[in-house]
Order: sequence, then structure tokens, then C-alpha cells
Amino acid sequence: MRFIYINYKTKVQENCILRHQKCKQMNVRKYIFATSMIIATLYACSNDDDDEAVRVPPRDRAEQQMNEDPLIQEYLETHFFTLIDNPANPDYQIVQLDTIAGDNSMQTSIWDSGLITEKVITRNDVDYTIYMLKFNEGVVTEQQPTFADSTLVTYRGEQFYENLDEDGDGIPNVADVDADGDGEEDVDKVNNEDVTRVDTDEDGIRDSADVDTMSNEGKPDSDGDGIIDDSDPVDNNNVNRRVFDNRDRPLWLDQISVIDGWREALVDLRGASGFTVPDPNDGTVNYNMDFGNITIFIPSGLAYFDNPPPGTGIGAYKALIFSIQLYGVNEADHDNDGIPSYLEDLDGDRSLIDLDDDTDMDTVPNYFDADDDNDGIPTIDEDLEPDTDLAVDRDGDGDPTNDIGDGDPTNDDSDGDGIPNYLDSDSTASRNDTN
Repeated sequence: MRFIYINYKTKVQENCILRHQKCKQMNVRKYIFATSMIIATLYACSNDDDDEAVRVPPRDRAEQQMNEDPLIQEYLETHFFTLIDNPANPDYQIVQLDTIAGDNSMQTSIWDSGLITEKVITRNDVDYTIYMLKFNEGVVTEQQPTFADSTLVTYRGEQFYENLDEDGDGIPNVADVDADGDGEEDVDKVNNEDVTRVDTDEDGIRDSADVDTMSNEGKPDSDGDGIIDDSDPVDNNNVNRRVFDNRDRPLWLDQISVIDGWREALVDLRGASGFTVPDPNDGTVNYNMDFGNITIFIPSGLAYFDNPPPGTGIGAYKALIFSIQLYGVNEADHDNDGIPSYLEDLDGDRSLIDLDDDTDMDTVPNYFDADDDNDGIPTIDEDLEPDTDLAVDRDGDGDPTNDIGDGDPTNDDSDGDGIPNYLDSDSTASRNDTN
């Protein structure tokens, strides 16, 4: 049994690079929709002399996915994984990814490991494929998260190795004096001038990337291949080379706030047996060591596409890799209106922050709106049926037999028009009317 201390937050999740929006306790309502307007305004404005927009239009999503998916598959076919001890947290092992080459030429590829599954996700009429390396799906009797729940996780995020080697000489293009193998030094465009690559010691590695040159003296070459780390896309001996975020201690993450690829993979997992929700007094939780454990390979269209978070080192149009451990799930009701947040996805697109999920069009999406139809009756009070659970004192008056409501506002439709009261501004019946 694992026993840990968690700083548990139900409404405000720890800020991390996975977020599409920052979520703050007091102003999250207005922020969600205002963010899109702010971003649009920033993109539309420019400080150049002629005040014209300078933002390059994003690539076509369908074309990007068509070009990107074969590269992800190629990566899975040419790389293998090794599980190594995690010095920061012995509860789970780090998934180390490496190329199948040289001393590793006999390794089994990720693609042929027998652990890879695929899942197709459609967004904006584009079909994306995420590839999931499932080490453990969790315990079948434990709760499975929805796209809107809070999850207790550890994770590690990294970018794909970009080991482009056009001439196959073992030197990546970026460090190769003759990347195309035509027998002539390559020429780069620098400040609009042609600059020929130089290889003073004639070892095939351009001087700017060669560990042997005086200008690179003291710079690290972690894998000893003669190429300094700054010019080595692979750098196999450094497992942190491509890592942009890493959380070794469990924390709660809101599924609403993570990238699509993460969210759609995690809904297929379950948590650990023996999981208990945090103690309200000290935040401790329990769980066994049979937690869900997965590594996912996510195309850029289900990650950050052309707009990665600043300061993370993630480039535009980059596919990402996340290794995630899922310990437990807490069903979320962000506005405490009696309706689980996942049920407030009215258009069924597994997103809660679009206009189709804002019934009263007040810029506060239903999942964070205590009065979804703005009829003056809080959603939770539009739960009318006589209470069926006589063991629970819902109104806290000391008498569990006189409560009104069954805990489900979705099944109350006073005028019989097929629209539940909490979404129907014409129906203003309240359970307080009969208390």
C-alpha cells in the first residue's frame, strides 16, 4: 500500500505546461472565453511600421497530419524502449527511448513490442491517430476517468528525436559537413549570405558541431559520438535530452486543462486498487502499485499545433511523447450544481468550453455556471423529485427524510417539453418551493 501526502485542490489545479488556459479560482469563469478574444486581438495587432498583421497563417491541419503520421510510425519502427529505475520516485520506472542502431541493432522496436495500440480521434473533420504503449491499464474495478474529471498522476513529457541523416553516414544532418552525401561541403544561408560548412579535421563532422574543435572545448558530448550535445538531436546516453516537463510526485490534474491527445488516452485507463480520495484534513491518499501506466505518442494536431506554450522549448508543429501513471480519479462537478461536469458537454464533442455548452450565452460555460439557463433558480435547486436516499441528509437540517431532490437535476422537466428545467428558462420550479 502506498501512502503519500498530496496538496489536494479540487477547483484550482497546479499550473503546468499541459494547460490550454490558466485556471484561477476567482476569475476562471470570464477568463475561459475572454482568452480566445485576447489571443485573436494579439494576433491581429502588430507593431511594425505599416500596422499590418505579420502572423504566418497556420498550416492546413489535414495536410499536417497526413505528413506527420508516417514520421511517427517510422519513429515507432526504428526505436525501442527500456525501463530504467527512477531515482526520484521508485514507484515507477522511466521509459527510456533509443534508436535501433549499432550496439542496439538487435533490439525489438516499439512497433513490434506487442504493447502498441492505436486510437483515432476526430477533431475539426481531421482524423488523428494516437499510438499508446500500454504497460498497465489499471484495475478493472477502479474508476475510469472521463474527459472532465480530476486525475491523480505523475508524468514525463518529451519531444521526438529528430535524427535526420540523409546520407546514412551516422552523422545527423545538422552536424554533417556533407549531409546530402554528394561529396561537396554543404552551404547554409546565414543572414542572407551563403556560408560553406567547414570540417577542419576531416572526420565528417562540421566544425561548429565537432567536440574536437577549440571553440567547442569543454562542451558536453553525452553519448561520446564526437558531436556536441547542442548539435546532437539524439544524444542517446542522456535520458533527459528531450524532456520538457517532468513530475515525479503525484499531483491532481484537471482533464479539461490538458491537451487532447493526453485526455483521449487517459480515458482508456483506470486507477490503482485501494485508491482513496484525499483526506480533507491532511490531503493524504492511499493506493496500491497496480496503477495505470502508459506512454503515448501524440501528433501535433492533438497537442499544441502551431502555438506551443512559451518557455517550454516545444517547437511549432511538434509531435509529443508523454509517459503517464494514473493512480486515482475524482469525478468533477466544477460548479457544485449537482451535475457531473462531463454531463454538461451538451454537443457531445468532449469539450466543455465552446459556445454550444453555454446555454444562457453569458460567456460562462455550463460546467462552471451555477445557473445554466439564467432563470434565477440555481441549477442544484431545480432538482425536484422526493429524495430516494433516506440515509443521507442532503440539506443538513438533521432530518434525512425531508430532503427534496434525488441528486440529479437532469431528470426534472416540469413542462414536459423534453428540456430539463435547469436548461429551460421557462421552467422556474425550485425544490425550495416545497421545503
